[in-house]
Amino acid sequence: MFLLEQSGRQDTIHPFDLRDRGLLLAHGVFDTSLVVCGTVTLRSAHVNRLVRDAAALGIAIDHKKINDLLDNNLTEDHSGVLRITVTSGPAERWSLNTQMIPPTVLLSLSPPNKGDQFKSISLQTSLIRRNSTSPTSRHKTLAYTDNLAALKAARDEGYDDALFLNTFGNVCCTTIGNLFLKLGNTWATPLVSDGVLPGVMRKWMMQIAPEIDLEVVERTIAEDELQFVEAAFMTNSARLAAPISKINKRKLPPKLPGGLKSVAMELIRKS
Repeated sequence: MFLLEQSGRQDTIHPFDLRDRGLLLAHGVFDTSLVVCGTVTLRSAHVNRLVRDAAALGIAIDHKKINDLLDNNLTEDHSGVLRITVTSGPAERWSLNTQMIPPTVLLSLSPPNKGDQFKSISLQTSLIRRNSTSPTSRHKTLAYTDNLAALKAARDEGYDDALFLNTFGNVCCTTIGNLFLKLGNTWATPLVSDGVLPGVMRKWMMQIAPEIDLEVVERTIAEDELQFVEAAFMTNSARLAAPISKINKRKLPPKLPGGLKSVAMELIRKS
């Protein structure tokens, strides 16, 4: 027996198989991207990561399927933040044989909030630690309970977001994006192997860094090094780049590196 009781707007309620493993087991992945007049910014990178993350969980979906959905559903009238959710579909309880089951794919577009782009944020170190051995740390899965709990704890203390450390006490990321920290003459970003999601904007940032005379290195960053951070920013696909004004009680200059904002704006214009 299945009983469905839900609240929502008329346009957000659709038929749904209540055996879906994304709903019952968080067995799925998602991607978030910026859409400008129907064009997905860094589309290939987003589709590639979504397909790769799905494959890591044993979910079979190909590039053509995702690209066809985008081509058939996005128009010039669409701008905002696009979320693509892919689950392993409906199956019997604890079934591990899902390769032959078509995945469930959901597209949702949220209105743009340009006020969030380049807006400074404050961070509080979370008591929740990221597990660098878990696939949920390196792939954008539906299992976001830790992120939500850490975000709520930070917001309750007056901070905008939480800063995650891993179980070894090394810096990872925020609940929604990757970190770049100025330590000495270089900008350091944590290693993926430390429990970091390899964000699309993180990769883009490392690629364009030489254009704006930034030296970016990937390395392990110990918690103790936070006291020496001279400046910092967070990247994600919706906010692009957000300067960090405070880490715990330590204030930082809420400014982005010179040239970064203009290069990011040019990325959007070219979309």
